[in-house]
Amino acid sequence: MTTTHTLAAAPRRMRPLLAVLLVALATAAALIVGTSSLQHGARDDQLCLSFGSGPVNNGKAVIAAGVALEVPEHGIVAGLSAAMQETRMLNLANPHVPDSLALAHDGLGADHDAVGVLQQSAAWGPAGERMSPAAAATKFFTAMRAVPDWEALPAGELAGLVQRAAWPQTYLDEVPAARQFYRDHLGEIHTAHCLDASVNAEGLAEAHP
Repeated sequence: MTTTHTLAAAPRRMRPLLAVLLVALATAAALIVGTSSLQHGARDDQLCLSFGSGPVNNGKAVIAAGVALEVPEHGIVAGLSAAMQETRMLNLANPHVPDSLALAHDGLGADHDAVGVLQQSAAWGPAGERMSPAAAATKFFTAMRAVPDWEALPAGELAGLVQRAAWPQTYLDEVPAARQFYRDHLGEIHTAHCLDASVNAEGLAEAHP
């Protein structure tokens, strides 16, 4: 019997549960390969992925990660909207996550075990990755691409889905500022050069083969 016939025979009440499980599995698989996708997508263009501390530089790192993964403007705006809503694009450590305190940060948060510019919980990966704006954005974009029909969803709604937000409206409110930030800084992403290879896309690939 084929998978199609099996699903057709399943009780109607089980189908929504099966759909949810399939989406969850796709998202988990996407998160595992997220860093690898960044490495392979950015080997040729030598993009800089670190611009220093502070909200503007963190936002530029989000854009750079998206460009490296060939994410369209719509998707990068979703990532920026999430970062603006979660932390005003500040890279926050958390006293509940001691490892985060030893890493570069712009301030402190205290939301359970969430850290970084996107306030990602431990389920998203190691603290060191979540505290890197570019790596955190890579995780966001990889999970975003696992959302069904993500390219057709409004950027704010998409941000709320990826972040699993209880109040998605708050992300919608950030979209105009996020889009303007993207357009204001995209050119800088393409012209920036990293003196330290460890903070450009090729250096990241070499550090994590």
